[in-house]
Amino acid sequence: MGDYNAVLHPQDRQYGSEVQEIETKDFKEYMSDTGMNELQYVGRSYTWTNHHTYSRIDKGLVNANWMMTMPNMKVQVLEPLVSDHSPLKLVITQAQGKKNRPFRFFNFIVDHSQFMQQIEIAWKERSTKGIMQAVWNNLKSTKEAIKRINIQHYKWVDERIKEIRKKLQLVQEEMSSRLQNKELIEKEKALKCELEKWGKIEESIYKQRSRVQW
Repeated sequence: MGDYNAVLHPQDRQYGSEVQEIETKDFKEYMSDTGMNELQYVGRSYTWTNHHTYSRIDKGLVNANWMMTMPNMKVQVLEPLVSDHSPLKLVITQAQGKKNRPFRFFNFIVDHSQFMQQIEIAWKERSTKGIMQAVWNNLKSTKEAIKRINIQHYKWVDERIKEIRKKLQLVQEEMSSRLQNKELIEKEKALKCELEKWGKIEESIYKQRSRVQW
């Protein structure tokens, strides 16, 4: 399964130059020589686009043994999200449970516009019960300030990403029937930027967790 960067049938390209026989010749010979067959697919009719041309160049190929063993399996063409290619998959379901985790300081919080301001406010508090008590109070106030930023602006990062992906998928589904629609193309660009932003935050979280650097 993957990007073969070539069409196999005339109907594999829409809104572009007409598919010529010379374009499919090598691919068809390869399929014949190796005894491979293309898996049936469900979903959108194309897997790559630049919003001018729509092509199905990503495919899942199997041999005779596969077709005998798993005759009912199909390839699902997913929405592309941030890529210009649509991912392909064989549907596999997995139950995933959620675990409650204690608050930790994530490095990306320092990039928030209010971070330094909130830390300065927290650190200005003073105690009359001695230097160590003052330091303890300041650290406690700093922790609470960081927790507020985290809860107000970064809580449920995975849910935010899922929601953005859902919106992006709906837009891209609509784009598949309203090709070259400028308004939808702009919405797609904006959602891709938003998804990239939160994706980087998610990546930072996983990197930090994997190294246990709190």
